[in-house]
Order: sequence, then C-alpha cells, then structure tokens
Amino acid sequence: MTKNNHTFRDLTTHEQGIIDRLLEKAFPGRDEICEQMKICLVRTIDEDESLEFLVKSDVKAKVKRRIPVEAEFQDTDGVLIHILLHVIDGKVNELEIYKEDGSPIIESPDPSRLKMVCLD
Repeated sequence: MTKNNHTFRDLTTHEQGIIDRLLEKAFPGRDEICEQMKICLVRTIDEDESLEFLVKSDVKAKVKRRIPVEAEFQDTDGVLIHILLHVIDGKVNELEIYKEDGSPIIESPDPSRLKMVCLD
C-alpha cells in the first residue's frame, strides 16, 4: 500500500536536515538546487517517507545526471538505507528513500550520520 499525502507542505525540520546534508558538498547544479529548496513544497509518497517536490523557482540546475548526490545510513538491523536526490529537467523532483532489502525502516535516518556518495 502506497502512502501518498496529496497535499503539498513545507519540509519538516528533519527533512530539511537531510536535504542540507545532501547539499553540503559541491557538485554540478548544487547551487541551483539550493535556490530551488528555498521556495519548494513536498509531499510524502511512500511508507519509507520518500518525498515528491513541487519547485516554485524558475532556476534550473545543470546537473550531469538524474541523481547527482546520494547518501547511505545503516538501520539498527544493519541493513543500508539509501537516500537519492532525483533531478528531472533541471528541477528537484524526488527524494527517494529505501532500505536495501525492502524491509520496513526501523530508525529514521539521522542527517549527521549520513554517509555521502557524490556521483559527479
């Protein structure tokens, strides 16, 4: 069953912390993504708390690939959780969160413990 809250809303403090961590290191398109984050809304799209973005900025990010940055976090059971930032047509589209083995996430990812994987 997919959890989909149809109402777009502001980022929570925890979600903003994850985004801020993903955007700490420089990569192509990062500055434009930071600009987009200032005036965007999100909605939760699944049980893992993945987010869909509604970007209200006209600024486009010139990223080299659809997923310019991602992070990993080890859940309390030892299984990796992946967090991927998707950019489509220059706009942040989704923050995909999933557990490697497909089981439910036990511990919400702690932004300070995220291991960054910059793809560019």
